Amino acid sequence: MIKKRLYLGLLAVTMLLFAGALAYVWLTFFQRDAGLFRYLLVIAMTVVLACLAVIGLGFVGIVLSIISDKNIVFLNKPINFTVSLLYPVVLWVGKVFKIAQDKIQCSFVEVNNHLVRAKKGKLQPQQLLVLLPHCLQERDCSHRITSNMENCTDCGACQVGALSALCKRLGVHLRIATGGTLAREAVKTIRPCAIVAVACERDLTSGILDCIPLPVLGITNSRPNGPCHNTGVSLDAVEKAIKFYIGGGETNVHVLT
Repeated sequence: MIKKRLYLGLLAVTMLLFAGALAYVWLTFFQRDAGLFRYLLVIAMTVVLACLAVIGLGFVGIVLSIISDKNIVFLNKPINFTVSLLYPVVLWVGKVFKIAQDKIQCSFVEVNNHLVRAKKGKLQPQQLLVLLPHCLQERDCSHRITSNMENCTDCGACQVGALSALCKRLGVHLRIATGGTLAREAVKTIRPCAIVAVACERDLTSGILDCIPLPVLGITNSRPNGPCHNTGVSLDAVEKAIKFYIGGGETNVHVLT
């Protein structure tokens, strides 16, 4: 819960800043100016208040979903609106408070994963896409796999072969992307109902935001050699994420091999 609190706390501060700015504009200009400007100000304030109301509902939906571990269906749209609109501002607020960006992004992924898991929907294996970063492959490997996974020789130098075997066994789609463009192309081509994505905090965050409202379970990769270089991931975490989707919310579902 500690990781989630960081993003939620910054989100709350962001909402308070918007409300404070709105109150300042109202108190500063509304009493002073008259005529056409006042009417324009009233219209603008009404629009902003409506946005703040939706954002407030979205924030309440996020908190209720985390507390109850249930999907608040009628608040899904406000939640998506709040997450999409305020994320850049949350990063800015975090920067003001000198909070590392990767910590905020990690907290965001945790909140997102909780919201996704609360939905507990069951999918067929072919409706699921697993997206992996190309940096999981051994850097010096001569068999490039971003265009064709079949080029992998499963030599054991990296985890790509094991992940490919896992996805084949469970019957889910697998793609390896070098960046956001290829990832979006894979989503557009396969049209999955949900995604399991492995990446660093930055790429996971941008991918999750790009895919809204498509549910994405994010798994952070390990980077013992630094970013974008011979990274790793927990095979168990990937398998549990896949089985969560195809097991209808249960990670211990038995899958025939």
